[in-house]
Amino acid sequence: MKNSILKLPLDKLIICMMFLLLPVDMVNGVFLTNGIILPISVSQALKLVIVLLIFFSLIRYPKQLFLLFFLIIVLLIPSFFQILKSFNVVFLVDDLIKINRYIIPFYGFFFFQNYFKNNSGSLVFKMIHFSYFVLVVNILLKHVGLGYPMYEFGDIGSKGFFYAGNEISALLLILSSIISFNLWSRNRIFYVVIALFNIFVALSIASKTSVFGILLIHILIPIKRPTVKKINLKALSNVSIISMLSLPAIIYFGWAFVKRSNLYNRISYFYDKFDFLTFILSNRNVFLKDSFKVYTQDYNFLEKIIGVGQTTYEQLNDDRLVEIDIVDIFFTYSFIGLSIFIMALLFIWLQAIMFSKNINKYPYANFVLMMLIMLIAISSTAGHVFSSGMAGIYIGLLFSLFYIINPNYKNEA
Repeated sequence: MKNSILKLPLDKLIICMMFLLLPVDMVNGVFLTNGIILPISVSQALKLVIVLLIFFSLIRYPKQLFLLFFLIIVLLIPSFFQILKSFNVVFLVDDLIKINRYIIPFYGFFFFQNYFKNNSGSLVFKMIHFSYFVLVVNILLKHVGLGYPMYEFGDIGSKGFFYAGNEISALLLILSSIISFNLWSRNRIFYVVIALFNIFVALSIASKTSVFGILLIHILIPIKRPTVKKINLKALSNVSIISMLSLPAIIYFGWAFVKRSNLYNRISYFYDKFDFLTFILSNRNVFLKDSFKVYTQDYNFLEKIIGVGQTTYEQLNDDRLVEIDIVDIFFTYSFIGLSIFIMALLFIWLQAIMFSKNINKYPYANFVLMMLIMLIAISSTAGHVFSSGMAGIYIGLLFSLFYIINPNYKNEA
């Protein structure tokens, strides 16, 4: 009992520090945009403290702690090989920082998994609502002449005061979907209002990923189950009716919003310049072709098996990524990294399916499964999802939601 009491303050301290993640990212964005470069950014410093505290909290769970160390060491293998090859250790710290981006979802998953098994989720959901508020306010600042554009050329879109604008689409999708999922069962009229508001926010970002992702997830949430055999037919019929009534209005006003902004000129320019696939993928198919050429010509046999590490991968490709997560993981960590990534997603998939068999006890299981599919789809077309420094901890949180037990379940049993 004493140990149980002692562990609560640390867990809650970590969550309270997570309230600061997005505000500190804002400060970091202002610094970087104005050329204020610190030895370690304020955002990295905060995340480092949170990660160290999570490590400390996982002392009670040695298997999870061992797995995190194992993942870090395995993903550093390509970096160690590059040190032996070039006798240069300068890039090792950079590689370690970049590896941490891929590992952060694991930190979040293990931490929140353990937290939900021992605590209610009330504090966590307050943090989610606060983070959503900070994110949305930042995005909407563009409409009052504040913040930074998503695309400098043409002053298109909005990313608020954040620096990594290409990561906020995934973050908006995660935060808004969790809030909307909880809202659907409580107030469906307000759910529709929030859904429309989220679409407006996504349009303000001026990202294809954010608009289509937000629209699709708010259509899918009422259906609840992502498999054909388990679709809630009543909900599907209701959603179909609502969609038929609302989609024309959404398309009309959405297109009017686009035409009034410089985004229309950007879309027209790239649509005329590129073929349809290149337009949809924002040139990522071309980047993929170039990176594959580098992989076949510049990687030696061992590097094709174990990878070259993030820094070397970027150097070989003129500091340009493909921006498709699974592809960037392969070219960076090759078959080792790709296997870890696929096994992690498969684990979440199987866990969500297993928990969804008792949906009355684990109400978030189907939602997590649906969001897993959504994030895989987005990361395969837009990138900066599973490697996102901003969204990483929230991805781990999202995937751990299926461990939340319905508080009324025991009464139903």
